[in-house]
Amino acid sequence: MSNEIINSWQRFLDNAGQPNSNGQIEFFTDAGRGTPKDIFQDAALTIAQSNPYLLDDSGRIRGDVHYEGTATLVHTDNTTFEFRQDDEITVSSDGLTGGITIDESSVASMVANQGLALGSVVRTRGYYSPNLFGGARYLVVAGGTGTADNYRFHNLGNGLQAQLLDLEDNNNFLVAGARGDGGTNDQSAMQAVINQGGDIFVEGNFIFVADNLTIPVNCRFIGFGEMKQRNGATGDFLQIVAVAVSSVKFRDVILDGNQPNTNPDNSTFGWVLP
Repeated sequence: MSNEIINSWQRFLDNAGQPNSNGQIEFFTDAGRGTPKDIFQDAALTIAQSNPYLLDDSGRIRGDVHYEGTATLVHTDNTTFEFRQDDEITVSSDGLTGGITIDESSVASMVANQGLALGSVVRTRGYYSPNLFGGARYLVVAGGTGTADNYRFHNLGNGLQAQLLDLEDNNNFLVAGARGDGGTNDQSAMQAVINQGGDIFVEGNFIFVADNLTIPVNCRFIGFGEMKQRNGATGDFLQIVAVAVSSVKFRDVILDGNQPNTNPDNSTFGWVLP
């Protein structure tokens, strides 16, 4: 059975992370580029595919590309300027991709993409919309691999799941769906990230609002953003449980218990320590 390297849903990016609009992909048998690779439109390897293959204006291949073994992919833009070479790109017959990143504008567009194959790597440009932060990389895995929490795992419309990659670099509230607009209650997104522990990046120029947050694991909050208790909230804003106070650290983060507009349970105005 042949390997399917790409399908019509997948998009190629240039080195700046932008769609390679009207560029092309050339396939070779090896890194030395001595021999063009035979590529095909069908899994039976009977219908030849154009090589190089011209991308459309969104950087996508409109059709399927199949081949056997591995291939070297040479990427050029619409002026034939070469900007990248990917060597030994291989895919197993079950559809696992290698070296290909699929670009999606948001988590919603990723979830709606019926063409995502097992093993695909997806990069979102934002959680809710492009270039508004919260973008991340995901690996498409089998359905049921993890508990869908709209953060580490998302259920896809085709029955598979998207698993967050590079968690250490993406451990922030925006990637979990927080808006940080100072009005939306970001409680569930913030708590999901806090539960992962480790370094949590609180981005500057954002105000993350919640009712009551529990810190059950070692955490270090880093950044110049603000964490604020929601107007009208009752109970304490932050409660450290199960870990020593010394295991929870804040650096350059603004913490606002919002005393005039909340009703904490004790005289510390929203802070509970073990």
